[in-house]
Amino acid sequence: MPERYHIVIQPRAAADLETIHRYISRDSSNNAASFIRSLIAAFDSLQEFPSRYAVYAGRRSPSEAVRRMPVLPYVIYYRVRDDAKSVDILTVRHGARKEPRGIR
Repeated sequence: MPERYHIVIQPRAAADLETIHRYISRDSSNNAASFIRSLIAAFDSLQEFPSRYAVYAGRRSPSEAVRRMPVLPYVIYYRVRDDAKSVDILTVRHGARKEPRGIR
């Protein structure tokens, strides 16, 4: 069995989760909570085989590579830190929005 990676939710991603929850709560607080749970479950799924999604940016070195995982209609952007056995969740964006800046 492969070694499990530690998930680290960066401040920007935590703020994104709050914004997503607030937005969905306008229509349904139950749906908002359920969707946030599905995003967190997606984060947790990266504990095993975190490099399974394609590299989005930062191809200079593996430690700088940013990957993206779709959780429709959102996209999770994250970085794998093999040396620390961790996954940094960088941001969560709606798929219809422009791609994020400042994470490359």
